[in-house]
Amino acid sequence: MMWPYHLAPDGNAALPHHYYIGMGLVALVAAIVWDDHPKREPVAVMMAAVGGCFAFGSVWPRYPVIGATLALVANAMVILAPLRPAWWSLWPRRHQVGIILLGLLAADDVVQHAMGWPTPIDHLWKAGGRAAVVDVFGVVAHVV
Repeated sequence: MMWPYHLAPDGNAALPHHYYIGMGLVALVAAIVWDDHPKREPVAVMMAAVGGCFAFGSVWPRYPVIGATLALVANAMVILAPLRPAWWSLWPRRHQVGIILLGLLAADDVVQHAMGWPTPIDHLWKAGGRAAVVDVFGVVAHVV
């Protein structure tokens, strides 16, 4: 097996990937937590979210092995961070669950591109999700 499976995610890291959506929203939730609890900063989660997006979009296309590895490690850090009770015990459970779910959204994309394994969201996209989105935007374009 070649590592990573895609030398550049979908041939172009600048395309809209749900890795960016997941990690970007992780950074938003971390910023909300940071604002609510300024003495208990989620620095590791914020760094992982921002660093993962940088690795996915900027490093992976030039240095695929390093970029894919960094993106996977950053994603694992995001998913595992809320499971550390000493750091997250004072934060609302909804923020913990949100970060884990958004991390899993991002993992769906990065695992598919790095390992080549079929993942649920990519399967739905290829099985008709893309056509449905194109149809919706086509209708919107005609209305506007």
